[in-house]
Amino acid sequence: MPTSLVQLENITITVWEGDGRKVVLNRANLEIPELSVTALVGGSGSGKTTTGLVILRLLPLALKLQSGKVLFNGENLLEASGVRLRQIRGGEIGMVFQEPLDAFNPVFSIGYQIDEVLQVHTDLNRIQRQKRILELLDLVGLPDPKRMARDYPHQLSGGMRQRAMIAQAIAGNPKLIIADEPTSNLDVTLQAHIIELFKKLKDELKLSILLITHDLGMVAHMADHVVVMTQGKIVERGTAKDVLSSPKHSYTQELMDALL
Repeated sequence: MPTSLVQLENITITVWEGDGRKVVLNRANLEIPELSVTALVGGSGSGKTTTGLVILRLLPLALKLQSGKVLFNGENLLEASGVRLRQIRGGEIGMVFQEPLDAFNPVFSIGYQIDEVLQVHTDLNRIQRQKRILELLDLVGLPDPKRMARDYPHQLSGGMRQRAMIAQAIAGNPKLIIADEPTSNLDVTLQAHIIELFKKLKDELKLSILLITHDLGMVAHMADHVVVMTQGKIVERGTAKDVLSSPKHSYTQELMDALL
């Protein structure tokens, strides 16, 4: 069994509604093994995106963490200082958001925004950083990296923006990538290309990946382990092969039926 890189222990998160606090995550426990892809699966509102955000302590202000631990290589990130969190975000843990057009700053070029990560998380000088930016853009399969580095987010297609965001996420040489619905806004052909890119990067860069998705087809192509969540609770977990071939919980079976 691979060593766990991340462990979530009894995470409970609530949100205030008119008649009191509603539970968003209910004593969630999750392990992300090293050098593997763990898929966190569930429908809209299941709590899966919140689970990814709590790892980096990026919860919206409306959400309140009531209890639990987030252990990253044994370190409880919920007790980490602001300085330590800045080291971790983008450095040891990278994030790929669902909509890169919202995540990128529209007034700066793609190269400038990757360079920001390199300045914070590496010791490279300016010339070395410029070379590394082109290497990263080439690594994620973008054509003409020099032009891409000069382009602004709105000048790229959806698939190209997603690749650029992946380049930014891996720029700090992280151990973990959290990918939140990374293909949901792409057509089927582009989805397949992004899936293959993640698989390539996992092997080449020795990454662990937390894949947050509702798409069991993507899970079947990418994941080693599957965790199924609904209404803030984890209801099933296991290897991808076991969960997809013999789902035990009725909600997992519903997800499988929707795929057919």
